[in-house]
Amino acid sequence: MSEVLYRKYRPKVFKEVVGQRPIKVTLENEIISGMLAHAYLFVGPRGTGKTTLARLFARSLNCLNRKENEAEPCNACQACQSNLNNQSLDVIEIDAASHTGVDNVRENIIANAQTPPFNQKGYKVFVIDEVHMLSKSAFNALLKTLEEPPKQVIFILATTEIHKVPETIISRCQRFDFKKIPQAEVIKRLTEIIEWEKIQIEDSVLAQIARRSEGCLRDAESLLGQIISLSSGKVTDDLVSLVLPRNNWQEIDILLEALRLNNLAAALNQIAKLIDEGVDVDTLLNDLLDYVRQTMLYKIIGSDFSLNLDDHLKEEIKKQADGFQLADLSRLLNILLNKTSNKQQSIIDQLPLELACVEFLLASTSELKIEHQTPANISNNKIEIEKNDLWKSLQNNWDHLVDLLKPLNHSISGLIKNAHPLNAGEQEIVIGCEFSFHIEQLSKPEMKQEIEEKIARILNKKIKITFEIDDDYQAHHQEFRGGSEKGVNEAVDVFGGEVL
Repeated sequence: MSEVLYRKYRPKVFKEVVGQRPIKVTLENEIISGMLAHAYLFVGPRGTGKTTLARLFARSLNCLNRKENEAEPCNACQACQSNLNNQSLDVIEIDAASHTGVDNVRENIIANAQTPPFNQKGYKVFVIDEVHMLSKSAFNALLKTLEEPPKQVIFILATTEIHKVPETIISRCQRFDFKKIPQAEVIKRLTEIIEWEKIQIEDSVLAQIARRSEGCLRDAESLLGQIISLSSGKVTDDLVSLVLPRNNWQEIDILLEALRLNNLAAALNQIAKLIDEGVDVDTLLNDLLDYVRQTMLYKIIGSDFSLNLDDHLKEEIKKQADGFQLADLSRLLNILLNKTSNKQQSIIDQLPLELACVEFLLASTSELKIEHQTPANISNNKIEIEKNDLWKSLQNNWDHLVDLLKPLNHSISGLIKNAHPLNAGEQEIVIGCEFSFHIEQLSKPEMKQEIEEKIARILNKKIKITFEIDDDYQAHHQEFRGGSEKGVNEAVDVFGGEVL
């Protein structure tokens, strides 16, 4: 049923294609103007429309009744019908995964390309799917044809792994990068399909399908097809549970609430309760990571961030975002990822998740105790900046340090840009940061070594570095940056590069 559903609603005109608007507009303009490339490279995740747009593009180019100054094929003429029925002699689709050898390229592509198209006003179009699977010798054979393409021949190469395609091939193609389909557009398409199929499905189920498909429309349509095949017109929760993992959002919110209130017993009891009810540990972990991530993003971005949940849970996430510190949300995500990365080695499935909760709350409890110590029991940990010659040299060359780190790791250079020396001694420099998760990234051995080497180059002396939280970050950072608001306000893109 899922395959039938997907094929049944495959777009037949450009305006029906979901997402990829820049690519659609460009291809349509090339069709109308006649200014065509001889080779196109479609790059992107599976199920995002690469093959669909390749077939549409080929059908439009060969349409016998296409209107002037329009790109849409008529889908009624003999050429369009042949293409729709996969019987066109001018559109040759090749799966490179099963035709990897050079002999197949010579027989199916090179030799065939020498024959003019049957449609004298059209084009012979080769659509090569998963082109990265071709062998080295096959790529070399294809390269010569791409360099000197026969007249009225167009190649469309599609791949999900662009890094496996030789640069010599890439440089001879017009490249289009396909993006994952936004969740809102996936839901809109699924809504259209259930209306056409006259099926009743709750909006929350469509949202769950869209979320599980992770931007792959084909997967979303496949999941919907599986659910519809089990129903007789109305989809129940029991039917949905046969295809989709159980929705744990409400239970996840209870777990996160326990962590926010530093109630370790309640958090561990909630995990035990869910496991006893048969919830899959991997599903539970993935849902928790997604929920905490959305909470953190809402904490940072605010109302402009679109939450992928129903209205009730949106309010719950907003409440969690108000109650958590940003540093705690980031720390929780890092602990969850670290503790559960090797969960397959655990004898007890839920143990890594339980340990993650314990570690998070133990650290929170320790910090809470420190905060409540009296001045007599704890020394003032505010570090006075020593404005010696070494500190001033760093101040004058900090942007140079940032530039030296950019080619190695753009995200780390961004974190350094938003840090500053707290103390600069003869053999050691203490670097102040605003958040603990910045320190976690900068303190990684390979990163720390690179920073020390670049500082040594600037200062012309070997020196060690350590990182600390600066309790008076804003004032110190503004002073270090020379009072410039620019230095204070430039936010680090903590979600890019390798930071996460």
